[in-house]
Formats: sequence, structure tokens, C-alpha cells
Amino acid sequence: MIKLNKRIISLLMIFSLLPFVIISAGSSKSTVSVLNENGEILENYYSSNNITQSLKRAFDYTKNNASAENLLTIRIEKGSYDVKETIHLSSYTTLDLGGARLINSNRKRGNILKSPEDRPYPKYTSLTESIIKNGILDGNFNTNQSCMLRLCHCKNVVIENVTFLNNYYSHHAELAASENVTFRDCSFSGQVSDLNISSSEAIQIDILDKVHFQGFTCYDNTMNKNITVENCIFKNVYRGVGTHNYFKDLYQSGITIKGCTFENITDCAISAVNFENVLFKNNNYINCKYSVFLRDNGK
Repeated sequence: MIKLNKRIISLLMIFSLLPFVIISAGSSKSTVSVLNENGEILENYYSSNNITQSLKRAFDYTKNNASAENLLTIRIEKGSYDVKETIHLSSYTTLDLGGARLINSNRKRGNILKSPEDRPYPKYTSLTESIIKNGILDGNFNTNQSCMLRLCHCKNVVIENVTFLNNYYSHHAELAASENVTFRDCSFSGQVSDLNISSSEAIQIDILDKVHFQGFTCYDNTMNKNITVENCIFKNVYRGVGTHNYFKDLYQSGITIKGCTFENITDCAISAVNFENVLFKNNNYINCKYSVFLRDNGK
């Protein structure tokens, strides 16, 4: 009888612990993978709903291993994840969000994704051959007033099929000192702002200046060149694409905005200050205060 009771007690203890084992095993899963050009998995990284460290480790790997001869992809398992620190991108790397939603949960000032800033990068040398695709970047109306994506000193970057949501007193995406950057089939919506306080372009094509574009390591007046926004949707934002800053005799050049829809825009759909060699084609303007604001302050 005593032995039987001991068995029963042992079984009860095992079954009582089983839910905790299951919960513990389910709290961490393979959410981030690094793949080669053949789609073979090179590394897996595990995380909970906070994907920050796993994603950082994946980009550390690609930073050290990706090259023009060894293009790599970081793939995220579909789900909703908190990003609590800025994630820095790396060259020769595709970030395939796989339908995942990355949420800006940073309590301090910080973006979801940003180009490298670990040392001075002159001209267009910080980031090259980078792709971000197939997912959601959610600003979460985070009051740290940071945009979701921030690019600087980069070239040959494509952002494709990405939804940008819920920005608070900033931009959804901004870039400076960048060449050959394309936003394709993206959407931008949800914004809290005040044009008396903040310019609030959804995509800001900015000037590399410490006052206007803080937080980078090299200020050399490099201007944006060959920026394309195509087949994108801007809805319920204050401004669509453009800039409001300028320096005399310095121009943003080769700006193409085509096949885009701008709807319910509080101010102007396109703010083109000191733009040259522009092409605005086949865009739809629905309930916008202004369609295109074009001004040359360089002379």
C-alpha cells in the first residue's frame, strides 16, 4: 500500500510539472534563420516574442560572412514580434520578413531598422546590396518619436512589399546620403503629428546635416541620388514623399515617383524642395490639400 501510494504521488508530480515543461519548451522557438543563395539554412536563432537579440545575432553573422560572392538571406518566421533596440542592417543581405510584424517597443529613442553606424562611412559606403521585403514595420505610435526605417550613406537598397504603420511625430522612413534606393509596392498609413511642430513626410528624403539628420557618424554633405518610389500607397498621413530642408546649391537628384496613390493627405502628397531631374508620373491624388509642392531655394 505504501509503495502504491508512492507511485501515485510520483505520477501526480510528473503530471503536475508537465504543463510547465510544455510552456517552457514553447516559450522559445526558431524564429530567425540565415540562408545561403541555395536556400540552405546556415544558422538558426531562437527567441520569444522579443526578437531583438535573435535578429541582432543574425545580422552579426551576415555582417561577418556576406559578400558580393556570398549573398545571404535572413528569414523571419511569420508572427508578431517586439523590437526593443535598434537593429542595424548589413550589406549583401536580404531581410525576408516572411509576413512578420516587427513592432517598435523601444522605450528609448530608436528605430526598428537602421543602416550601420559603428564607424564613419563617407559617401555611399555604409550599406550596399540590401533588400527588405514582405512584412510589416509597426511604429506602434511609440512616443520615442523615431521612424521605423532609417537609411544613411547607403546605395543599391530595395524595400519591397513592406507595410509601414502607426507613426508618432516622425516619419515612417527617412534617408540621407543614399544612392539607388527603391521603395516598391509598399504602403504607409497611420500617423499622429502636427505640421506646426514636425514636417512628417511618410518618406523623408533628407539632408545629411547634424541639425536635420542626427545620430550618424559622418557628415560630408552627400546628397540623395536616384531615389525611386513606385506603386506605393500613402493614406491618412500628413505628407507623402519629400523634403522641406535645403542648402544653397545642393540638390536631391534623380527623384522618381510613379504609379503611387496618395489619399487623405493633410498637406502635400509630394514635397519637392531643391529636387532636380525629377519624374512624377501616373500618380493618383485623392483628397490631398496639395498634390505637388515644388520649390527651388538653391539660387
